[in-house]
Amino acid sequence: MPAPPAPTLQENQMALRPRALAAAAAAALVLPLLGSPAAAAPASAAHSGGPARANCAPFTSQVAATEGAPADQRIAGTLCTPRGTRATTVQLLVHGGTYDRDYWTVRGRTGGPSYVEAAAGAGHATLAFDRLGTGASSAPHSSRFSDTTHELVTLQLIRTLRDRGYRKVVLVGHSFGATLARMLVAKNPGAVDGLVLTGEGAPPNLAAFEEMFHLYVAAGQHPLLARRGLDDGYLALRTGAKASWFYDPRTTEPHVLLRDELTTEPGVYPTDPAYGDISLNQRIRVPVLVVVGQGDKLICGGQGTDCSSPATLKAAAAPLYGPEARLETVLVPATGHSLNVHRTAPTWYAYAQDWTKRRVDGGR
Repeated sequence: MPAPPAPTLQENQMALRPRALAAAAAAALVLPLLGSPAAAAPASAAHSGGPARANCAPFTSQVAATEGAPADQRIAGTLCTPRGTRATTVQLLVHGGTYDRDYWTVRGRTGGPSYVEAAAGAGHATLAFDRLGTGASSAPHSSRFSDTTHELVTLQLIRTLRDRGYRKVVLVGHSFGATLARMLVAKNPGAVDGLVLTGEGAPPNLAAFEEMFHLYVAAGQHPLLARRGLDDGYLALRTGAKASWFYDPRTTEPHVLLRDELTTEPGVYPTDPAYGDISLNQRIRVPVLVVVGQGDKLICGGQGTDCSSPATLKAAAAPLYGPEARLETVLVPATGHSLNVHRTAPTWYAYAQDWTKRRVDGGR
């Protein structure tokens, strides 16, 4: 997906609200949710601290932010392996904008599995990490980022996983994380063995993106992020916007949405408006799985993708890829842009693990 453009000074002055007003807006969102029975569920019902089906351990790695720079940046993550078996395939999980690695351990359906748990249950290891500038990873000044920083960091992590003995690596991305994953694979043949794109990978609804971009503000002016002391190159989505843009209320548990709105993350995005050029997709030489929620406002409708049926999604996405991609697509009903936070999430989790076995593991 296209990245949010850096706002001009005039746009910032128009967009940024006094902190008190922003806090009031957050309260307006939170209080109705707290009034519902589901909102009383503990945070652990939405996010799993340690997936029951996996052995999980902290992961850290020193990386360079740009080509030729010293490896002076720290990436934090969680490496999970299935219990009782040695995984030879690892899935590298790249979160999208406004999220950190917790996106992959959220349980959109109370009692249901997280993505990490589903992967472990299928015999696959996972490494979920905080992209540079988010979560517990380093947050250098935005001037140290290039348009390819996120790709470069991800490529270094792939090499680390190869060095640890994993024979197959699948890159799994969400939204902007899928965009950078797609660019990495197009530019680096042989880097990974499979590519899963969620909330991305099909023609986008660009008019919707332009509308949503106006809801991004400098992270230093966001009431939930001001304490981090980030420079104005870091952007964040206003509190309350996720509900409108990322969710389908038909399959949303209120406590999941509440936690999501109150744990937003900043990001530094490429400034090149051509970043994510879909013409590069023809260079992809590994199997590709595209997963889209039928209610994804950023993909479906307008000049974007016809999401009325699985067949129309496949027809829209197929021309973007060459035959070596062996493209498969999944349309998840009653689901918004952020697929993992919906009750429907386990349906695509199961498909992705089966796809990994068929297309990457070789059916073993």
